[in-house]
Amino acid sequence: MNSVPRIALKIDVPTDRAALGVPRLTDLLRRHRAGASFVFTLGPDWLGRQLGRRRADILRQVRDDGFEVGVHGWNARQWVKRIAKADVAWSTDQLQQAITAFEAVFATPPRLHAAPGWRSNPHALRLTQRCNFAYASDTRGRHPFVPVWHGEIVRCPQIPTTLPTFDELANGSRRDQLLALTAKPAPGHVFSLRAEPGATLQVELIEELLTGWREQGYELTSIQTLAGGLDVDKLPRHEIVTGSVPGRSGTLLLQGDEFLSDWR
Repeated sequence: MNSVPRIALKIDVPTDRAALGVPRLTDLLRRHRAGASFVFTLGPDWLGRQLGRRRADILRQVRDDGFEVGVHGWNARQWVKRIAKADVAWSTDQLQQAITAFEAVFATPPRLHAAPGWRSNPHALRLTQRCNFAYASDTRGRHPFVPVWHGEIVRCPQIPTTLPTFDELANGSRRDQLLALTAKPAPGHVFSLRAEPGATLQVELIEELLTGWREQGYELTSIQTLAGGLDVDKLPRHEIVTGSVPGRSGTLLLQGDEFLSDWR
């Protein structure tokens, strides 16, 4: 991996309304010469509006502005609610609809998959390989790895979210808490945030973070850039486990121990 310390920004756009906040974010990122990966939920949100159809112009503009675009699912609300117990048919249908909608907007297959809420199941994880995603960011963890679930190796590397989100942080200065976590340079952090329409305070906080991370020596980039320097055959293989992270409810996919590490 490149020795330059990097933080990839993953920006979730799960609803039609959230898409309205995207142009303001892209303007902010361009001012700071920062890259990012925008991942879109392309099917109906809780009001039944389909982002892929209603906001295709916004989505394509993100790509045209030089940012990476990827899949955040078809129906994020249903995914979070059902995926843990979903069968292969439902999992496949959700992912295939998202891929089809992505191709309708961008006229190219998606390379990045980022599961809503960092929730998934063995069927969906297996599909990231079968559907030819180049890499995924479905997990919370420490560094890039090849996932292993129930002994099955999935050759679609995971680029996990490594830093807490805004809403997971304790009371106090969220900026200072995040900068403290990145004070020691690391080659491949991933920070995830959600697009919000008209969120002035959030935009101000993001701008403070971008400035702070630049001062710490980080290059602000996309998941694609982090993944670009990886050799899948040389990546460590880690077990997928489920569990929780501080400040967030529910069960998430986590990067576990290295596969068969107990045998060494």
